[in-house]
Amino acid sequence: MSVGLFFQLLANGLMSGGMYALVASGLTLTLGVLKIFNFAQGQFFMLGAFVTFAVAEALGLPYPVAILAALISMAILGVVMYFGIIQQVMTNFFSSMMATIFFAMIISQGSLLTFASQERAIPPVFPGTLNLGEVSLNWGKLLVIGCAIVVMVALYYFMRTKIGTAMLAAAESSDVASLQGINAKQIFWVTMAVGCGLSGIAGAIIAPAMGAYLMMGTNVFMRALLVLMVGGMGSMSGALIAGFLVGIVESFAFQFVGYLNLIVILVLVGALMFFRPGGLLGKPLPVPGE
Repeated sequence: MSVGLFFQLLANGLMSGGMYALVASGLTLTLGVLKIFNFAQGQFFMLGAFVTFAVAEALGLPYPVAILAALISMAILGVVMYFGIIQQVMTNFFSSMMATIFFAMIISQGSLLTFASQERAIPPVFPGTLNLGEVSLNWGKLLVIGCAIVVMVALYYFMRTKIGTAMLAAAESSDVASLQGINAKQIFWVTMAVGCGLSGIAGAIIAPAMGAYLMMGTNVFMRALLVLMVGGMGSMSGALIAGFLVGIVESFAFQFVGYLNLIVILVLVGALMFFRPGGLLGKPLPVPGE
């Protein structure tokens, strides 16, 4: 393997891994605080990409505005989902899980009617490549990696704010958090906004590099589940680290085994689960109801 190919595969892995990490972080956040498993998380990722296309291409607005629009719109949709569906069923784990599946189906069918099955392409923000000797890297992929890192840093500092600390406290115990003066109900809808917004901004970031298409949400959600298993349920830092690990392994495995790369990841995840059932930085979750 040449040096140039190695760094290209590494860049592909970091690009995909950044998206997996952001989506998995939002999934981990809602799972930890609200104790619900949001099966619509991938659909928010897909909608974020389509909103970016609509704002940047249809309206002709700058790409940063499109990213902001995707973040805000998905955060608002997450709040609507919470007050419209989740709030009524969140006391029952399996009912809330089925409700998110129902909402995901609504988004999928609505997107099919609105955008059809045609892929929507967004011109690269920074066309061209960066050439360093034998290494040639696409500027668009580097932009995706850079934006993902910026969002992760912003998420890190957000979780250290008063709201972020309250969210972490509610994740430990909503009853104890209430005794400490934290409005748990307010934290719940804020958590949904942040979790869904993370998926939306991830879709907006990746859109210029991969375009926007209907199945992209399902594909990234499958990887996000693997990221949760590797990083550990309820661990934000585990989700970020595992996201990049899964992306890099997927990229290099594709070079050698093609589309069987997912099998390689599944085998490695299975081996990890055997030795560390709680993942790298998490702990095994109790069975709901026990």
